[in-house]
Parts: sequence; structure tokens; C-alpha cells
Amino acid sequence: MALRRRSALLLALLVLLLAGSAVPASAQFISVRNPVVSQRADTAIYKHTDGYYYMTASVPDYKRVELRRATTLQGLGSAATTNAFVAPSSGALSGWIWAPDIQYIDGAWYMYFSASPGTARFDQRLYWIRNTSANPMTGSWSAPQRFNTGWESFQLDAAVFVNRGVRYFAWAQDSPSTNFNSHMYIARMNGATAITGSAVEIARPTYAWEKEGVAGVVEGPSPLVKNGRVYIAYSASATDSRYKLGLLSSWDTADLLNPASWYKHPNPVFQTANGVYGPGHGSFTVAEDGVTDMLVYHARDYATPNPDALTDPNRHTRMQQLLWRENGDPFFGQPIPSTVTNPGIRGQFSNRCVDNYNRDTTLGALVRLYDCNGGTAQQWELNYKAGTYYEIRNRNTGTCLDDLNFSTAANADVGLYTCNGSTAQQWIVQDRGSGWFSLRNVAGNMCLDNYEWNAANGARLSLYTCNGTGAQLWRLG
Repeated sequence: MALRRRSALLLALLVLLLAGSAVPASAQFISVRNPVVSQRADTAIYKHTDGYYYMTASVPDYKRVELRRATTLQGLGSAATTNAFVAPSSGALSGWIWAPDIQYIDGAWYMYFSASPGTARFDQRLYWIRNTSANPMTGSWSAPQRFNTGWESFQLDAAVFVNRGVRYFAWAQDSPSTNFNSHMYIARMNGATAITGSAVEIARPTYAWEKEGVAGVVEGPSPLVKNGRVYIAYSASATDSRYKLGLLSSWDTADLLNPASWYKHPNPVFQTANGVYGPGHGSFTVAEDGVTDMLVYHARDYATPNPDALTDPNRHTRMQQLLWRENGDPFFGQPIPSTVTNPGIRGQFSNRCVDNYNRDTTLGALVRLYDCNGGTAQQWELNYKAGTYYEIRNRNTGTCLDDLNFSTAANADVGLYTCNGSTAQQWIVQDRGSGWFSLRNVAGNMCLDNYEWNAANGARLSLYTCNGTGAQLWRLG
């Protein structure tokens, strides 16, 4: 190995020794069998300090507030369920129950959901219930109480989050000032069961992609606080294959009750692809390692609902890793196909995956393209570091994707080397649109490239000036 490589390694080790710490702990290899939970939509997951994931969602009959728990995300699919509330045969909550959220606040569990009378099923209003048991699968839930938003109209999709010690309530509601189906609102909470002050509109349908098949839908707020920002993913358009996610963002130091603090991203961030139709309303959680961010959403495995989008039961809960862009924004990518359990890094031009070719464990082994097969030679741990870059570790070798000679020359070798935290092993996710990304190496300031536009098995990969062409476009899957 070149002198430059040895010097860089010595420098990296010296920095770690001076800092008095070991190499940061890794994340985990993400392996998910999708769908995780069949026939559950609008999924909310809360990871509690007791080590359990608690999940609730819309059920196909829209008659229950259901709860389940498991110690793993995959385990939620086979977990036992309990009903926190069942719709009565008559009255204000006898119609449909939609989109519950679950939170643990001040020593008690709360579920927020919308319900309607059987005589007017679309006349949705928001409610809350409470359980003071340590394990909400046991004990009793209180009778539903109205959650007052300030005015009477169609309302749904409650989401509670905390930023800088302040708790907020976000939801979707019909506005009397437009003919859109719903706008999105936010308010500061007063305890767990009420808001204080006025509700503030932070989004309404303005783009054509938010109005496909409907007058206009902005619903299903899914908050996420990270990288000094507050994000709210939301769902838009009709709830068939046109359903998709948009994104709002603000700084975590901003006044979240000021509509001007929010930026609406102009394009959808997650939509139908790869045989996954109508991805939408879900939530965010972390993998079992406690650090790897996961996107939770629902989708169908076919394009046309039967008999219609509302009563077709086959919106399934799905999960996949959420990545982060170089500017700190989330990168949703594309839905990973149901046939893929161990997603690789797949090239757009070649339709093949980045591979530890011939399973070579030699330090400096070059990475190449090979038919995507889910084997360990194609499994990569994308470990988000310092809020800016990824360390990409191969499962077969335990070594990291590396600009082997810290080269800044076009067509520089990319291979596998002992993970050491150097800039040669730092990779930036660049959003290239439509769920495709490029990987820019920090040391070389160039992107992972199928240099010769060679789609054959064994084609060599290298670094080249970042240009966004198909030879540099990748997705998980």
C-alpha cells in the first residue's frame, strides 16, 4: 500500500488516541422482509425506553384502535394485538376510525385518532384516549374525549412531536376558505390533551402532484427532528397509485407557529416505483441499534384498488432505511421491492449491484458490478457519521468502501479496506431526483462511477467527476 495510505492511517489513529475514544460504533445491516404487517395503513410506531416498539394503524374495517408491540421491527408482523377502543353500534364514533397515533407523555400512554358517526362516515373528528399502565397492552384505556382544534370541520391524522422541549400537535383539516380536501395545521400543546393558542396553517395543496384524482390533499403529517431541523413528511393526492409523500422543513430554532418558517419542497420525495404502489402516510423510527433511521409507510402491491381506494384492504405496512443528503435533508429514495430483503446498491444504467467481486477478502480488493442477488458480498451497512457522510461497510469482508489511494484523478480505484474513518472512506449522498442518488467521495471529491458504461458482470467501478449521468445513479434495492 502506498506511503500516502500509511500516513493517512497513522493520522487517523493518532486523532482517535488524542480524543481518548475508540472508533464510533457501527449501525446495522438493514434487512427487512416487506411488507412487515399486512393490511395495516397509516402506521405509527413509538420506540419506548422499555425496549419495545409499539405500533398502531388503520385497520381495514375502520372500527378499531389497535395496538401491538415487539422488540424488533420485523417482529411487529407476527405480534399479538389488543384493541384499545372499538367503535360502538351508534353515536358519534360509530362510523369509521382512521389513522391513530401513539405517544408516551408524562408517565401515561395516549392514542389520538379520528372517528365519525355511522350516519356521516366522512364527518371525521379528532379524539384521544389514555392508559396509565406501564405496558399499554394491559390495563384499561379511558373513554374517548374530543380533541378540540378550534373549529368544526373534517379533521384527521394527528401527530405529536417535541422540539427543544416544546410539544406540538400537527394534523390535517378542511378549511372553510378553499375547496381542497385538507390543509395541514400545527399548534402548541397544553399538556397531552389540548392545544393552547390558535392553530396555524403550514401547508395547503399548491402543486399539481398534490391534486391528482382529488380537489387537493395535504394530510398525514409525519414529524422528524434531526440535523438542526424540523421535518414534516406529508401525503398528497388520491389514495391509489397516485398517493405520494411531500416534505415540509424548518430550522429547529425557528418559530414553528409562524407559517413563514416552513419551506415546502417543490417535488414529491417518495412515490410509486419498483412494483410498490401509492406509498404514503406512515412515520419514522429507528432500527434496533437505536441510531439508524427508518422510514415507515404503507403501500399496495398493485396499481388499481378494488373495489375502490378506501375499501380495498391491501395497504400494507412497509419499512426501509432513510438516508440523509449532503445538506442535512432526509433522502427517501425509492420504495424497495417486496422481493428484496437485503437491498444492495443498484446502478441505474447497469441494473446490477455494487459487489465484493469473487468475495475477495484481500485488503484493497476492487469493487465491481454483479447481478443483484442479496448475498453478503452485496450487503452494505450505510452508517451515518457526524451528520454529514456515510461509512459504507461490506458485510462479507467487514471492510469499508474506499478511495484506495486518496486519489483525485479520474478513474481512480475504488475498493475495500480496513474501516478507519479517513476521508477516503467518507461518502456523501447526493440527491439526483426521482429517488436516485450519487455517492461522492470526500477525499477524491468525485462520484462512484461505472466508468466504461459497462453493464456486464465484473465491470470495474471507479471514481469520476460528479455529473449525474446514469453511470453514477444508484438506488437501494
